[in-house]
Amino acid sequence: MKRYAWWIVLAAVLLAGPIGCGKKELDELKSKTTNLEKDLVDTKTKLADRDKEVVELKTKAEQNQANIDALTAELVKLKAENKKLQQDVKKR
Repeated sequence: MKRYAWWIVLAAVLLAGPIGCGKKELDELKSKTTNLEKDLVDTKTKLADRDKEVVELKTKAEQNQANIDALTAELVKLKAENKKLQQDVKKR
């Protein structure tokens, strides 16, 4: 049964081959393929640019977070110092 099915598929391919596509259709397919390849290259270029931008933004975000952490630590230190000074003033 499998062999019979394969013969049918082979016969269909052989018959459809010469009938399938004419020169005009092949040229259209080649043109579409070329356009799709160009689109793919453009898309890959845009993706590479976006990836570079993401890396830059990530670096900037990490720098900003480090700055926020430093400022937060400074704020905590100043609040503690302020509280201590207020207590000293109350004692006097």
